[in-house]
Amino acid sequence: MSSAPQQVVRILHVDDNRDFADLTKTFLERENDRFTVETAINPDEGLERISDRPPDCVVSDYNMPDTDGIEFLCALREEYPDLPFILFTGKGSEDVASEALRADATDYIQKQSGSEQYELLANRIQNAVSQYRSKIQLRETKEEYVTVFEGALTGLLLVDVEPDGFRYQRCNPRAIELIGRDREDIVGSTPSEVLGTKNGKKVCGAYRKCIECREPVKYTLTLDFPDGQAVRPGRVTPIELDGEITQLVVSFYDDSEAQQQRETLERQNDLFSKAQDLASVGAWEYDIQEDQTSWTRQVYEIHNQPEDVPIDDEAVLELYHPDDREKIQETFTSPSKTVESYDLELRLQPTDGETRWVSIRGQPQVVDGEVVRVRGAIQDITDKKERVQEILELKQQYQTLSENIPNGAVFLFNENIQYERARGKELSKVGLSPDEIESATPHDVFPTELAEELTRYFTEALNGNSNTFTQTLGEDIYRNRVVPVEISDEPTNYGLALTQNVTEQIERRRELERQNEQLEEFTSIVSHDLRSPLQVADGRLELLEHECESDHIDDLSRALDRMDALIEDLLTLAREGEQVNEIEEVELTNAATNSWQTTNTEQATLETDTSCVFEAERSRLRQLFENLYRNAIQHGGDEVTVSVGEMDGGFYVADTGSGIAKSDREKVFEAGYSAAGEGTGFGLRIVKQVCVAHGWEITTTESELGGVRFEITDVEKSK
Repeated sequence: MSSAPQQVVRILHVDDNRDFADLTKTFLERENDRFTVETAINPDEGLERISDRPPDCVVSDYNMPDTDGIEFLCALREEYPDLPFILFTGKGSEDVASEALRADATDYIQKQSGSEQYELLANRIQNAVSQYRSKIQLRETKEEYVTVFEGALTGLLLVDVEPDGFRYQRCNPRAIELIGRDREDIVGSTPSEVLGTKNGKKVCGAYRKCIECREPVKYTLTLDFPDGQAVRPGRVTPIELDGEITQLVVSFYDDSEAQQQRETLERQNDLFSKAQDLASVGAWEYDIQEDQTSWTRQVYEIHNQPEDVPIDDEAVLELYHPDDREKIQETFTSPSKTVESYDLELRLQPTDGETRWVSIRGQPQVVDGEVVRVRGAIQDITDKKERVQEILELKQQYQTLSENIPNGAVFLFNENIQYERARGKELSKVGLSPDEIESATPHDVFPTELAEELTRYFTEALNGNSNTFTQTLGEDIYRNRVVPVEISDEPTNYGLALTQNVTEQIERRRELERQNEQLEEFTSIVSHDLRSPLQVADGRLELLEHECESDHIDDLSRALDRMDALIEDLLTLAREGEQVNEIEEVELTNAATNSWQTTNTEQATLETDTSCVFEAERSRLRQLFENLYRNAIQHGGDEVTVSVGEMDGGFYVADTGSGIAKSDREKVFEAGYSAAGEGTGFGLRIVKQVCVAHGWEITTTESELGGVRFEITDVEKSK
């Protein structure tokens, strides 16, 4: 089968930096020859172009004069709610990313140096456009399905299966003609109300037989009309979803219209096929007497097999997990010995290599007391299995979280405002234990004023409302979140309260707000006004390498890389400061190993083996290790060995490099100092900054093998 022609992908790139926009256009069209990129220098021009001819995807910068990227996105969403929109901007913050996603941006990418960023952007554009076009195709398919149903030449009825009978949910125009009733008289009515008592009982019997046999059932009705009687042969077919038959499709026709029966049958089969597609279900049959197996198209698709290849039982068996094959053989090798239906859940391993779960149901067909054939259905239940596994994982995660939540506790309370479960490390810090809290009320545990407030919010949660509020207990401030525990449509009988000690956070926030105001303008200038022209220069240099040769190109490339590294370290120093935010327990070996994996360590070796655990901000600790590793490789070469270990009062990082002279050991932590002349001079300053932020001390000495040993002390280790 030949593949469909590749569609052109039209991209609109909005960026106030025209040079960078032109460079982006060049790289994107080089990455994918189906891409056609148009550029606009501001959001107003971008909206004008979109109104003339909407593109397949919009790529926009964030930091632009008058209107930023988020405001541009909000204006776009008013007219084009589903159009893919990717925010492609200079290194920003998590706040910008969160704001973009809240504004319904499709994706968010930070600009980097080098051409790899354009390959990433091209992939994100391709994925976004593919999903967008798939959504449009799904909507068109549903519209086509409705068109087939409404335009069928046979009468079609969609029947809801109810606990005490059946009710017509939908009918097409041909069904209205053949029954002789208005649509309002058919939809929402029972068979007896539409067809009369006698015919109603007859079709209900056929419907019930269809459900019991799980296969189509034929019947014939005779309807009375003013000008005589008319015969209406019919056929009812079950629609099975997740093992349950909740709807039926009824088709019938005028017996005098025999010449149209072939077209009617083709349309009916198409309708049944669409119904099976919607439920991801395939049907199969094994004829015992003929020893022949038949599959519908959906069964071939589930097994990832071509329809034009004969069914080979042994080859099909090989598609299943080895541990399930014996169960399959026991069930299918002797179907004539049992008349009981079966339902199996098996693991399928088709040729694409992805293991999937399927449910196989079989119903023996008995004639004169002998099983002559087995009919059944197969359904891909991988998603269902994954949902069950996800629930189990979430349960374990919740239990672990509730018992180890930092500086906080979790409470489950019932409709009587009694605690049923209490967990969290903060309980012991305020002199409470789970046994003292469970089965008690807030008034039994906390001061009256706090208890009254808790009782009010707990009652709100049981009424279905969520609230966030703060309380003061002693000298500590706690932020509380109280929510209802909702289970399907059942009444709310439980609520969940999460409390966290935010005293230090509030104090730090006040200090950080003051510092951030001073740093905001600086970081804006560095991240946008300096980095943007540097990115353009880097891109132009890469294009220049393909057009000419010069000994100066490598020197220029190294200079640009050094400028980019300087800007990155300056931003780290400015943004992070000497404060830490989220403190948590970290294991020294894991932190050292994870940081090693995110650093370009060439052929260097890391040695560490310790169970030391202490409290730190994980991201800042990673900055410390990464800069010490880079310092070791810069001064010790690509094959240097770095050791991380525990010592009294803290830990150390040592290497086998050239070491640091005693006269320079205090200078190395000064901003701009670089003995090798190759680094930025800010790496060890960042290390010092991380230590100060945590209240640690850092000193340098000589390692056992003549290199440098950095000793970090005053670290409070966990017991």
